Amino acid sequence: MTAMGVLPQSLYRAAQVRALDRLVIEEYGVAGIVLMERAGAVVFSCLQSSWPGAGRIAVLCGAGNNGGDGFVVARLAHEAGMAVDVWLASPATQLRGAALQACEHLHQSGIEPVPYNGEVLQAYDVIVDALLGTGLDREVGGIWAAAIAAINASAVPVIYVDIPSGLHADTGAILGLAVEARLTVSFIGLKQGMFTAWGPDCCGRVVFDDLGVPAGVF
Repeated sequence: MTAMGVLPQSLYRAAQVRALDRLVIEEYGVAGIVLMERAGAVVFSCLQSSWPGAGRIAVLCGAGNNGGDGFVVARLAHEAGMAVDVWLASPATQLRGAALQACEHLHQSGIEPVPYNGEVLQAYDVIVDALLGTGLDREVGGIWAAAIAAINASAVPVIYVDIPSGLHADTGAILGLAVEARLTVSFIGLKQGMFTAWGPDCCGRVVFDDLGVPAGVF
């Protein structure tokens, strides 16, 4: 992790970050679940340091790798004695690969993710947004928009996994609706959309961690 407040100078497009992920896994042999565990641990550490009194958290997850990171955060929070609710905006049947593994580990810890159906979220100390990642390229709608609207209406501090849901990773445009995060924890490569257009307003404070990937990847 870079020193607090110090960020790398390089910015990447979403496709470039996906290529970096692929290199780490395929060329350097770092398993996807290992990266996911590292990412979740970093987010949870930032949550603890930013809101040390938090006792009840909500984690909203999609079916992709961001959702998988959210499952890890939820498991670690549960193991630390926090009250944790995990809401799924995608059917559990859509989970694949490392995200599915992370969900299975969450089940084993005693936490059961449940479908998000428009519940209000005011009762929590912190919300973890692990809904949508860098692959978003169209306007948010349906249950995704409802979840983002509920997060924004809650007035609860939000920590985002990698990039705020609804923010275009390349341009910083808001695709219909975006989460207004208090803290964004981004991994491997900073996305240029976080620092252009609406990106700074949505991201809040940005923390970066390279997840310990080999320097040769870059």
